[in-house]
Order: sequence, then C-alpha cells, then structure tokens
Amino acid sequence: MYTPSRSKYNSPVGGDRFIPTRSLMDMDYARSTFSNWTPVKKPKEEEHFLPTPKDEYRRRIEEHFNVDSEGKPRRMLVFRTSNGCKRKLEFPEESLTSQSCLVKPVRHVTTYSDLVLDAPNLRDSDCLKLMDWSRENILAIALGLSVYLYKADTCKTELLLETDNYDDYPSSLAWSNDGRTLAVGFSTSRIEVWDAVSLQLIGIVEEHGGRVGSLCWNHHVLSSGGRDGLIINHDVRTNGRMVSRLRAHSGEVCGLRWSEDGAKLASGGNDGLVHVWDRQCMRQSSKYIYQFKDHTAPVRALAWCPFKSSTLATGGGATDGSIKIWSTESGNCVTTIDTGSQVCALEWNKHQKEILSAHGLEENLITLRSYPSLRKIVDLKGHKDRVLHLTQSPDGSRVASASPDETIRFWKVFGRPPSPRKGDDESMFSLKRMHIR
Repeated sequence: MYTPSRSKYNSPVGGDRFIPTRSLMDMDYARSTFSNWTPVKKPKEEEHFLPTPKDEYRRRIEEHFNVDSEGKPRRMLVFRTSNGCKRKLEFPEESLTSQSCLVKPVRHVTTYSDLVLDAPNLRDSDCLKLMDWSRENILAIALGLSVYLYKADTCKTELLLETDNYDDYPSSLAWSNDGRTLAVGFSTSRIEVWDAVSLQLIGIVEEHGGRVGSLCWNHHVLSSGGRDGLIINHDVRTNGRMVSRLRAHSGEVCGLRWSEDGAKLASGGNDGLVHVWDRQCMRQSSKYIYQFKDHTAPVRALAWCPFKSSTLATGGGATDGSIKIWSTESGNCVTTIDTGSQVCALEWNKHQKEILSAHGLEENLITLRSYPSLRKIVDLKGHKDRVLHLTQSPDGSRVASASPDETIRFWKVFGRPPSPRKGDDESMFSLKRMHIR
C-alpha cells in the first residue's frame, strides 16, 4: 500500500513504506539512491535552474537503473515473486490436505420430530422387526393383527392385511430391493409375499418350526430367521424354494442384514452371538466365516456400513448396552463403546460418516454418533418407551422410529442428501414435508 511521505520534502522515489524480501530488491539501485539523496527545495515558479554536473549524473544513474534491457520500467521493490526467484513459502503438511483447506459448513441437526403418527397395538418385543421403509417411499408397519402401508408422498394409509386369530400375528416385515414386494413373517412360522402395487398375495412359504422374527432381502433371495434358531434362504423366483438352511444360533434369530454389496449376511441371536456368512459358500456349506462372541446379551441391532461394505455395526441388549464396529476382512473388533442402555436398532447415515442408535431402558432415546470415534453428537428425545425400531427414507434424509408408546416419529436427523448432478432424476425420492403444530 502506498503511504505519502510525512516530510515536506519529497523523496526522488516516492514514499512507499513496503518492506519486501531482501532477495527481491535491486540493492545497487537502492544503495545509489539513498546514499546520494539530499532534500531538494521546491523551486519557485519564476526561478530557473541550470542542471549541475551532479544533477546530470544522478539523472543518468536513475535512467539506467529504472529501465531494464527491454526498455521497460524497473521497480526496486517487487511485490510478487519473479520467475527467477527460487524461494517458496513452506506450510505444515497437514495444512495442505483437503480436509483443512476446505472448511465444511456446520450442519444443524434438528432434535425434534417433525411428524408423529399414532401406532396403536405395536407389540413390545425386542425380537421382532415390525417396520420397514421401501425404495418406493412407502412405510410398512405391523400393528397388532394388521399390516398397514403409509405412503409418505401422499400421507395416506391403507390396510394391506389383517388376521382374525390372536395367536397368528405379523412378527416381521421386509421390503424387496425394488420396493414393489413386501415379505411378512408370522408367529405361526409362515411367510407371506405380497405385491405392494396390486395389494395381492403372491406366495406363501412354510419352512420354519417357530415364529419368524427377522426378514431381509438380497434381490431374489429372501432370508428369514426364526425362533427355531434357523436361517433359511428362499428363492422367490421358484415359489420360495429353499436355497440353503443355516444353523448356528442356539436361540431365536433376532436380526438379519445383508451387506451393501450383497456378498455377506450378518445374523444376531438371543444367545448373544453374531455370525457372518459368505453368499458364495452358502450352497456348499452352512458354516459361517466369523463368529463374534463379545456381546453379553441378545443382539438384534445390525447395520452394514454404506461406504465400506466390509464394516459391520452391532448393538447389545439390556445387560450389554455396547455398540461394536467389526471388520469382516480381518474378523476383529475395530471400535467399541458402552452406551449405558439397551441398543435396539442401528442405522448408518448415507451422506455423512455417522451412525444412529435407538435405545431402551432407561433413556428411551435416539443418539447420533460420529464415526469412527462413536463420539456422541446429539440425543433425540420424544419417545416415552424404549425405541425398538429404526428405518430410513430411500433418499436417506429422514428416519422413522417406532416405540411401544404407540407412536411413530419422523426425524430429519441425517439432513438433506447431496444436490443431484445435472441430468439426475431429482424427483425419484421426493418427500412431502409435514410439520405438526
């Protein structure tokens, strides 16, 4: 910045007070200028001076140093580095990483539910899976002897099925990958497959010897877990023909989850064990590839990481209360944390490195944690009883939770998904926003 000289005399080179790098200065010109400079009084208009030999010498020196070989003016003080300068600024290595150079905007997490639905007769059992959200943006919920479909786009609810036998109730639900088919397990050991578009029953499978408490899909393969300790894989293309039968749990199979890439199946049981199965080996052998024994209570909370398919999160029951992160490449527990209460369900954030956990007694809350540290970010409160079920919308922006307090709550905890690129279908997973006042 140019700062005018405070002296009543003017310097031959002006009053620039910038202090440059010494290697960028023309020292010969500077030495000549400042050593020979003397204050010169401003002459009056009527006076005329003839140049002295000393003045002529100074003029020629300035002319020589102020013009380069190409005839362009030369500056004594250089504000920008020249091509010939070898020096460069040195920064700490960590300051050059994308994480530190790009400052992420702070994401606000909404801690209250924006929509609450009544859920009368929701069964209070931590061995059942009674809620699931489809790719077509339809939430299926089993209440008492009935299964309902809530369409999030239109906020309309319709009845899918209802039984007339109190001992024959829906005990598990799972949507197919395309969101057009719903599998419903029953307490009397059968499984019904429904077309969600026409609301028609398209198949019945009866292979278990007890209640079917867990279901999950891997494209055309429907996996089911029962009170008999069996895991059965069915091929729905052949009227539910059994593909493989897996036995490893000594108690009821409480949870089933296929990995994101469809290569591995995880199962959790009432016996506190977690097993990991390889899809390629299921037909030839019923032997699991890993058995995790670290939990000390039933394990129903299972969730595969969406950005690393070999990472599995598990949650322990009331006397355990821990969340563990496993590597299914090495078979080791990578991270563990004691939450202090029953872990009923787990859901990964698809857009951020975060995981959401639903808890039972005595907190009855939902907790958002960062990954991989599992540090608590925020607690979501609202349910009056333990939060047994979690499921997220197809675009990953909202999460629904269900509790025996007979409410279903919707949370915008994961935030909006990234903006679609030009040409993407922006309306594929559009959601209708609702606010309860």
